[in-house]
Parts: sequence; structure tokens; C-alpha cells
Amino acid sequence: MLALLAFASLSCGPCATPRPAEPKRVREPAAAGKFYPADARELDAQVTGFLGKATRAATAPVRMVLVPHAGLEFSGQVAAQSFKQLDPGFERVVIIAANHSNDANYSGLSVDRATHYRVPGLEVKVADDAAGLLKRPGFVDVPLAHTMHMIEIELPFLRAVNGRPFELVPLVVGRLSPDEARAAAAELARLADPKTLFVVSVDLSHYYSYEQAVVLDRPCLDAIARSDAEGVARCTTDGTQVLFLMNELAARLALTPRLLTYANSGDVSGDKARVVGYGSLVYEDRFELSADEGAALVALGRQALEAAVSEGKVISVPPAVAARWPRLSTPRGAFVTLREAGELRGCIGSLAPSEPLALDVVHNAVNAALRDTRFNPVKAAELPAIALSVSVLDSPRPVAEPTPDALAQRLGATHPGLILEYRGRRSTFLPEVWDELPQPEQFLRHLCAKQGSAEGCWREKDAAFQAYGSQHFAEGPARTAPP
Repeated sequence: MLALLAFASLSCGPCATPRPAEPKRVREPAAAGKFYPADARELDAQVTGFLGKATRAATAPVRMVLVPHAGLEFSGQVAAQSFKQLDPGFERVVIIAANHSNDANYSGLSVDRATHYRVPGLEVKVADDAAGLLKRPGFVDVPLAHTMHMIEIELPFLRAVNGRPFELVPLVVGRLSPDEARAAAAELARLADPKTLFVVSVDLSHYYSYEQAVVLDRPCLDAIARSDAEGVARCTTDGTQVLFLMNELAARLALTPRLLTYANSGDVSGDKARVVGYGSLVYEDRFELSADEGAALVALGRQALEAAVSEGKVISVPPAVAARWPRLSTPRGAFVTLREAGELRGCIGSLAPSEPLALDVVHNAVNAALRDTRFNPVKAAELPAIALSVSVLDSPRPVAEPTPDALAQRLGATHPGLILEYRGRRSTFLPEVWDELPQPEQFLRHLCAKQGSAEGCWREKDAAFQAYGSQHFAEGPARTAPP
């Protein structure tokens, strides 16, 4: 018994004082009965009705949405189009809203210190992560910024599509320079995980005529859809700095925008003298460059090619390119192909991401010109005749079939890029090579020969395959020989 008492006294020691529970601070609705119904059933019926009229368009999971925040009567159907793309199951929602309070004059992102948000029929807990953001640079505590409706008006939609409780990180954005927006995007990217959704709450142009609003709003949404930071910065909205932040965050998370719809208050009210614009756009969890981003990569590859061949130097990615097209800083593998008079003149690339995409293109343009051991180095006199193209690769994934013939049949139906590993050797063909070698067995024989193996190596048991997709961007004529 004495031994037991001694053990008890040793194991207890000085007990820590329990931390008192944080007092509940509920942020009551500011716009119930004004911007949306104050009755919970009526609000739920209105939101459900909007969602019922919306259509699904997303082809991949949606990680971030752009929605308006005007009165539901005017903007609810546009907002519903974005929320309709969501799958249930998210557990945390980061809402990043424009600042509507003229009295709240500040820089940075204000974090609401409430512990809960309430709207009719719903109470949402504020995530513990929210207060932690105040320890990070660029995040501030401005209570006056949280007196408006921009966050609460999105909550009924989130409840309707999720069907289960979720936590909230409520942020209202004040002034932000481009550099501050990039820094804030880096901080917010820390919160990203498969169960976290980002909601960006912004209205477009305010109080122009219907025709003027369309002229302002359509190019803005087009710039967002192209991930063009320069175009986004020219938007006329109640939170253009928020859109810039959204564009940077999408780049950090390697997301791809999909523009869904545009409308303005005149489409609902019939009053087209002074309208407010609304946009619906989502970011899908896939990486697909716009044509303009691809053109920027090709131009960068050309610049790198000519500097390496004519001047013997390797360029850096110009800051203006990185700033305008932030997704080109996403790590991705790429191949650069050079052709002269339609014939292959060099092709070097990276199958897996190891550096920012733009920098990968610079390095591979130099290597394709000077270090492809199948060819002599490109000379300056050849440059006018060289056609350059860039292929941006998806991540390779294993491919296995029970028999070689089944493998050939599958590849012939899907036409992926393909990596062949056989007895310590490795070779690859890009997806576009199928245009030149359309028969699967022909494709596979050439792939074996490329690595110096017998043409039938792909039929051997120790041959292993990985498939990948790619996007191809070119400046010159079509290819006529496989890389």
C-alpha cells in the first residue's frame, strides 16, 4: 500500500491549471430581412430554389469559388451556379470577402474574433485556425470590417450543399499591394487540404449602365479565366485586390479556373440605368494552362533558345512574366521540342516536376538546343528556321494490363504520353507522337528502339510503363518526326 501511495504521489505532481473555456461570442446576422429572408424556412426555400435551377459543369473537384454577395433576390442565382459545383464533405470554409465598410480603413486581411456566425436557422463555429492567422504577417483585427453582410450571405448556400456542419475562417480584405497579396496567398495556402474550401466573395462593377457594366465586367472575368494578373488588376469591382489575391492563391494550389456565368442586377430588376455586376467562377483541382499562358511559355522558350545559341548565356525568368502569369511558377515537368524544316532538331524535358514550370522551360530550351546528344548543337544561323514547341506534362501514373496485346489496345484507345522502363533503360514519347505513330505496336516498337532496346522489348515481363497527359503549345509548323 505504501508503494502504491508513493507511485501515486510521483505520478500526479503539480497539476496544470485547466485553461478556461473561451467565452462564446456570436456574430449575429447583419442583413437578415434586408439582403435575404429573416425567416429560416423562407431562406432555405429560396436558396434551395436557386440551387435547383443551377447546373453542374465542373469536371474535377472544386477547391475555390468566386461568388457575389448582393441581395439574394439579385445575385442569388449567379452565386448558386458556383455553389452547385461543390461536392459535400468539406469541413472548413475560408471566406475571403471584399470590404464594404467605408468606416473600416485598413491594410491587410481582418480576421473576425467571433467564435460563431449565426444566420436564420444556422450557427457556424469559427475555426480555431482563424485566430492563429493573427500571428501571421498581413493579418489584422479590425472589428468594424465585420459589420457588413459579405460573409454571412454565403453561409446558407454552404449549409445547403454540404448537408453537415463545417467550420469557418472569416476574412475581410482591406488594402493590399500586389506584393502583399502574394504574401497573403502564401499564408492562406498553408490552410489548404482536401477538406478545406475557399470562397471568394466579390461583386463586380457598381452603378454603371447595363451596357457599361457588361463592357467592364466581361473582360474582368475573362482575365480571371485566363489567370492573367495584369488583366485582373484592371478589373472594376468592390474588391479587385481580393481577385488578385484569389489569382495568386489559385497559382499556389495549382488550380484551374472555369468561368460559369455572368449577370447583373438589371437582368433581374429590369432597371438597366444603374446596375451591379455578378460573376460565377470556380477553380478545379486540375492543372490546365490557358492559351495565353501557353503562348507566354513558348515566347519564353524562344528567348532562352536565342540567348543560349547566340550569346552563350542562360536567361532568368523575367519578373514581368512571373508576375503576370503566376501559374507558370507552379512546379511542373515540361519538354521543349525544336524542329527545322519539319524535322526533329532537339527534344529535352523533365518527366517529373523539380522546379517552377517557367524555369523548367528555360532550362529545357537550352538543353534541347545544345545538349541533345542525338544532334550537333544548334548554330545561330539556324535560329530563323527553328520551330519551338512546349509540352507541359501531367504527373505520370503506372499502367498495367494482363497481356501485351491488352496493353496495346488500351494505349491505342487513350493515346497517352508513355514512359517505358526496361532493364535499366528508360524512354518516353509525348502524347502528340501518336499523330505520327498512330498504331499502338508501331508506337511501342519505336519507344523500345529509342532507348536502344530490341523493338519487341515492350512485350517482355520486365517492361514497366507509366502514362501521362500533356498540353502542347507551338509557334511553328506541325511536327513530322517523333521526339
